[in-house]
Formats: sequence, structure tokens, C-alpha cells
Amino acid sequence: MIGEFNEAFLAALEEGWTPARDVTAQASTMAAIHDLDSPMYEKSQFAHPLLFSQAEFVELSQACRALLSAQLKLIGHLIDTRSQEGLLDLLRMPRRLSRFIHWDNLRHGDATIGRMDVVPTRQGYFFCEFNIFPGVGGGEAYEGSRAATEALGFPRAGLMDSPLRDLAVLYAEECRKRSLRRVVILDSKGHSGLGYPRQEYLKRYLEELNPGVQVHILDEVSYPEAWLKREEAERTLIHRMFTYEEVTDGFVFLEKLWASGAVLTNGFEPELRMSKRFLALLCEPDHQALFSAEEVAAIQKYLPHAFSLSEANLADALRDKAGLVFKIDDSSSYGGSGVLMGADWSADVLEQKLREAGIERWICQRVVEAETVRLRAGGDTAPAEYRLVLGFYSYGGRTNGFLVRGSRTSKVVNITSGGKLGWAFVVSEEGRQAFIRHARGRAEDVTSRSA
Repeated sequence: MIGEFNEAFLAALEEGWTPARDVTAQASTMAAIHDLDSPMYEKSQFAHPLLFSQAEFVELSQACRALLSAQLKLIGHLIDTRSQEGLLDLLRMPRRLSRFIHWDNLRHGDATIGRMDVVPTRQGYFFCEFNIFPGVGGGEAYEGSRAATEALGFPRAGLMDSPLRDLAVLYAEECRKRSLRRVVILDSKGHSGLGYPRQEYLKRYLEELNPGVQVHILDEVSYPEAWLKREEAERTLIHRMFTYEEVTDGFVFLEKLWASGAVLTNGFEPELRMSKRFLALLCEPDHQALFSAEEVAAIQKYLPHAFSLSEANLADALRDKAGLVFKIDDSSSYGGSGVLMGADWSADVLEQKLREAGIERWICQRVVEAETVRLRAGGDTAPAEYRLVLGFYSYGGRTNGFLVRGSRTSKVVNITSGGKLGWAFVVSEEGRQAFIRHARGRAEDVTSRSA
């Protein structure tokens, strides 16, 4: 487990900690993320990385693939047994989105871009969210941790690259295959003002891997009209950063973009896959026959049991509320919104909140108790206990991790609710020992070298 795997490393960090090291690490992290125009991220950084077992990474990679495969089989079944509008109704998505969905993409996982949120516990790891979305965030945390470890001279041989680079590799292959002229990282006015980082690192990786291909960060206002003409549009790859709820012009621009023939890496099918309703649907007994034995085993081991809330089971759910987390099935919600911990509310108040949105809009998921680990945030004089959630990336079947989010106070762990960000580097046992030795100062310390 992540706590046990990091115990000696964190002890070594404390043994070798000095104010100079802290200043060096924090300055390097800030330099790496300062130009992303996200004060929220700058204020939310851990002072050091964590480590993650290579063996457990392989195990979770297999589980991730099995869960995503099961979801696709379930979606295929739903497409075969319902109308498109009926499926959108089930997942609480507007029917008008039907024309903006590449329905064939839902039959296979080749274009899957997402981050699975994994809760580490002392009993094991549990997948609690499927963030299947092209603009899923957090990869910038890798860049801050990479800069800090490099500045402090930690060993980096054998460590994985940024997940944003994995995404750029995926797009570079598409650009070469189609002889594309440009890539547009497309934001919206509704999303860009929320405080999340600008996609400068993705832009740099795309430029590095696509010599001669222009890369632009634009929105619905700054997008050139000339690129909506078919000759230009067909040579343009679009990477979308916003959800359908962050469209601010009534879909006027998207109508033009869709009709232009631009190469959209995704329509709005990711929002369909991101619906929290799937957490319950995957657990339903009637659906188990759709899955392979490996997929059923992954659901049973790694997915906390979930069910759809209804008037019929509401009373039982309220009685068992301390052991449940209530999640609204809005596919475009993120950042910790639409989540209620049953233990935080009286039964009367919780019922009122559930009824305000509509009982049928909620799913209930069994609570798993996140492991706590003693970590330092940037500028802290001492470590503190943080409850952790890990972000596990999957880009076109290639897995990468881990984004680390931690909270000292909230069980809904997210930086929008005061949490902190960092990265866990996947290492072998040999790599872990090298990090421990360096943390204790047995390897050359760049802070003393530069003094």
C-alpha cells in the first residue's frame, strides 16, 4: 500500500530536511507552473513527491483496462437496447447533444482519454470515479514535482514521462496519419475563467513531437473564421478542454465547427462515459453476464459497490447513510461538486438535499476510508496527515500515474475544497532505495553544492 511503501522514504525526507532544501524545491515547483496562469495550483503544491510500487502499478493498470473494457461492453448493450435519446435520458444528458456524439467511438476504446480516481486504503485500492474526458486535468502536477526532484538531485532514471506527453504522442500519431496542418487546444470562455492551468505543457509537447505542425490555444471567440472552411478544417485537429455545460454561446460555434469537417478527437461521448450512473450500472447483477470473468473480478475487487437511488430504497439508504457517499449523476460535474458524504448530514437534511435535485438523479456508493499519509505542503514547517486520492491516467490504452491529491479536513478530496496537489513516481524497489538514500543526504545534495 502507498503508506507502507513510502514510510522509509518519508522518514528519510524528514531526516534530511533543511530550510534550504525546502526553498529550492518550492522555488523550482513554482517556476515550473507559474506561467500556467493558475494561482489556485500555485498555492496547492506538496513540497515533495511520493513513490508508488511498480508491481502495484502493473496490477492497477490491468484493473483499469478491465474496468474500462467492461464499461464499453455495457455501453454497447445500452446502445443496442435503447434509442440514442433513451440512453441520453438514462444518463441525464440533454438530447440535443445526440448530434455531437461520435456514437461509433462508444463501441471501442481506441480513443479513450481519461483519469481514473483511485482511493488508496489500508486494505487495497478502489476506483471511485471514471473521468473519461479529453480535458481532464492534473497532469501539470507532474511538471512541478519533476522540477523539484531535478533541482534536489533525486535520481530520475527509469521514471515515466508526463501523462501530457503521452497524450501528445497519441495526437502526433493522428497528425502524421492524416497529414494535419495544425492542432487547436480549444477552450471556452465558460471554462477558462475557472482558474485551471493553461495547457502550455501540452502545447510544448505537441510542438516537440510535431515539427512543422502549428499548435494554438484558442476559444470560441479567438478561433479564426477561415479555419472553419472545409479545406482548412479537415487539416485541423481539435482537443477540447470544456464540458457541454461550459458552452456559453448556445452551441453556435460548435455547430459551425462540427459542420466544418474538423478532426475532433472527441465529440461529447466522453461526458456520456463520465456519468456517475455507470458506477451503479456496472454493479447491477443483471449486467454481469455481459462481462468476462476478468472484468467481473475487477468490478468486485476494485469498484466500491454502488446502486441507483430510488423512492423504493431511499429509507434504507438514509438508515445506512454513514457508510455511503451520494453522487449526483451529472456527467459534466467535476471538482468535487455534486458529492454528499452521508455521515456529514442528518437524515432529514440529507433527504431534503437529495429531493431538491430529484431522488432518481443520485447514485449511492459504499464509502471506502482513504489512507492518510504525513506529508508537507509547500512552505510548511512540519508534515501533517493528509487523506489521499490518486489520479491514474489512461490515454489510448497507455497508463500513467499518479496525480496525488490530499486533504487534511475533507473526505471529498479536491483542490477546489482546499486540497493539495503532487505526484507519485512509479519506481522499482531499487528505485525506492535510491530515493531514500538521496533523501537522507547520502547522495550529493545540490543545495549544499550551490551554497
